[in-house]
Amino acid sequence: GVAADGWDRFAPYGWLHLVTVCGCLAVIAGLVLAGRRLDEPYLARLRHSLGLFGIAYWLAYNIWWNRNGVDVATGLPLQICDINGVIAPLALFTLWRPLRATLYFWAFALTTQAFIQPALQYGPANPIFWWFWAQHTIILGYAVFDLAVLGFRPDWRDCGRACLAGAAYLAIVVPLDLWLGADYGYLGDLPAAKIPPFVAALGRWPARAIIVVALAAAAFAVIELPWRIAQRRNAARAPRATAI
Repeated sequence: GVAADGWDRFAPYGWLHLVTVCGCLAVIAGLVLAGRRLDEPYLARLRHSLGLFGIAYWLAYNIWWNRNGVDVATGLPLQICDINGVIAPLALFTLWRPLRATLYFWAFALTTQAFIQPALQYGPANPIFWWFWAQHTIILGYAVFDLAVLGFRPDWRDCGRACLAGAAYLAIVVPLDLWLGADYGYLGDLPAAKIPPFVAALGRWPARAIIVVALAAAAFAVIELPWRIAQRRNAARAPRATAI
């Protein structure tokens, strides 16, 4: 909701959180409905336009965030959703399967957490509120668009691709976290008072970082299972050729 000091602060699980999430989902639904009404040439133009818009937005956000200078402990675009903010528009623009796979698993397993338990303190009176929700809506919206409009369907190889991308992320971010005293990816060795409560609840570092990684891997597997179940059901319902 909104704290007592007005629109300057954001607290999860209040009416402002609910209204904001509903607004973001409405934007995503509108994007999907528009895409499904278009013929292929116009759909390709929309897809390319979304890709260019996503890149432009990512650049604008990061330039604005670091307008007063770069704080290497907090200002580098190294959170998962910062990386996914680049992957999402590139996935739509190029239709390269490794990017689409990473977008699917990272968006639905990880970016969705920003809607469920947002690590946000600023309310609508602060531009950070709007940057935050717009960035995550772009990522999730593009992932939904890829499924519902462009017809992407992930398989276990795609899950492996997303895991490899995650392993590369870990190899870069964990050493940087320890070197800079940062918490990119919520994997750093920071006191509980300096990290989101839902991360602090996982215990002390390094066990906390290991649990974060394990939960992400488990979430990847969970969001792949519905597709495999549906594939088996469709195969079971398909008519079988009768031997002569």
